[in-house]
Amino acid sequence: MSYTSDEHTGARIADYRKLRRLTQDGLAQRAFVSRGMIAKVEAGLSPASPAFVAATARALHVDVSVLYGQPYTSQLRQDEIDALIVPLTEALDLNDIDPDPDITPRPVAALDHAVADIVRRSRATDFKRVAATLPGLLGELTTALATPRPTDDRRRAAAALATTYWVAHQLAARLGYPDLASIALDRMGWVAAQADDPLLQAVRLYSRSLFYVRRGRPEVGLKVVARAQRLVDQADRPAGVPALAVRGKLHLRASFIAARARDEVRSAEFLALGGEAADRIGRDVPNVYWLSFGLTDVAQYKVETHVDMERMPEAITDARNIRFPSGYSPTRIGRHYIDLSRAYTEMGKTEQAVRSLRRARQAAPQQVQYHPTAREVVGALVRRHRRLPEDLASLAVWVGMA
Repeated sequence: MSYTSDEHTGARIADYRKLRRLTQDGLAQRAFVSRGMIAKVEAGLSPASPAFVAATARALHVDVSVLYGQPYTSQLRQDEIDALIVPLTEALDLNDIDPDPDITPRPVAALDHAVADIVRRSRATDFKRVAATLPGLLGELTTALATPRPTDDRRRAAAALATTYWVAHQLAARLGYPDLASIALDRMGWVAAQADDPLLQAVRLYSRSLFYVRRGRPEVGLKVVARAQRLVDQADRPAGVPALAVRGKLHLRASFIAARARDEVRSAEFLALGGEAADRIGRDVPNVYWLSFGLTDVAQYKVETHVDMERMPEAITDARNIRFPSGYSPTRIGRHYIDLSRAYTEMGKTEQAVRSLRRARQAAPQQVQYHPTAREVVGALVRRHRRLPEDLASLAVWVGMA
């Protein structure tokens, strides 16, 4: 199963624009984007940036997943993941009923180990194993939380269940199921309060802020981040490394959101605050509440904001100084090279764009296959060439293009 080079985000934007009886000029006025960019994206000659898709989706009154063509059902079938979505949906729907009497949960220490393993697999984008494991683990943790136990064990069980809901959220979001991702994040909020950990609740809001970015509402996303920062203030040790890492990550998220809103000044201010938090820690922290943070992360976000502000030469220049330490999140490495592939594509540098996508594939292969920007870049590169270079042809086949 595959998709053709004619099946791209720009073509879907054109279809919905016509259904809404809008001209390209009319959509440009509603979405606050240029008509020239709409023309290039609809023709498939330029990759649709996430900010562009969010703006046009809001103007056309559709979800961004619709314009991206998500979920990518052919890829899901090929990876044998499609049949795992229903069990996950059912597991997320069973949070408020009596626990299954046939489930005997493992001790909390063993459950903590199982949750750490599924987090590791999620960060490595092992989507199939994660999707297969989640329903059973959610059932076991829900039962454990409903079983009378000492207060400390109950808090640990709640934290483990909140973490597992976060993994479910991440999986659903990456596979293109925004409604399922939203449900998982709501479930996380419900149980995170029982863990009595403000940082856990702050990280949930860190993820929630992206919903508003996807909907073209960056100002709301910034309010969500500000609320999360107030939760960090409530941590037992606000000056400790975990709190500093979460606070710094929130500053970087705010920088990213401000960049999407084209607010260069605020984006730079938030990025500087993130840098200050990283300087206070003095090292990279590879896994605090499932997040990577430190000087490397700040440098990577600087590149990311350059790309979102369409300052592609600056992004390429700053990227040359980044060296990922051992143990760094594969998803963050993959995202970095996907961003660079977009920058190189916009600059007309096919060879470098393909090389970046290959490096993203090496770091986190399934992330590339399911990432809308990566697929947009491959499609745009294919449509620009009458005769495909061998590397590009191989990459196009790998992501499922006919």
